[in-house]
Amino acid sequence: MRTTVRLDETLMREVKSYAARHQRTFTSVLEDALRRLLKEEDMLQTTERIDVVVYTGAGLRPGVDLDDRTTWQPLIDAEDAERFTTHADA
Repeated sequence: MRTTVRLDETLMREVKSYAARHQRTFTSVLEDALRRLLKEEDMLQTTERIDVVVYTGAGLRPGVDLDDRTTWQPLIDAEDAERFTTHADA
């Protein structure tokens, strides 16, 4: 199938130069570039959603000392367990 495509002159020269340096045809370079573009677009649309947890408030919970892991690690573990359990059930 033969199709006419009009490209910017500068872009065409760059693609031809790239193709020559890599011992490829102009068409193969364009085909690869278009495949990558379509694949990238597809990946952006199918990327799994990630929920970001945002905390608001005026400081630390009572009893939490950032320098003492034993005061905050159990709280984080419990929140993670709840989040994963809730997410798995959904």
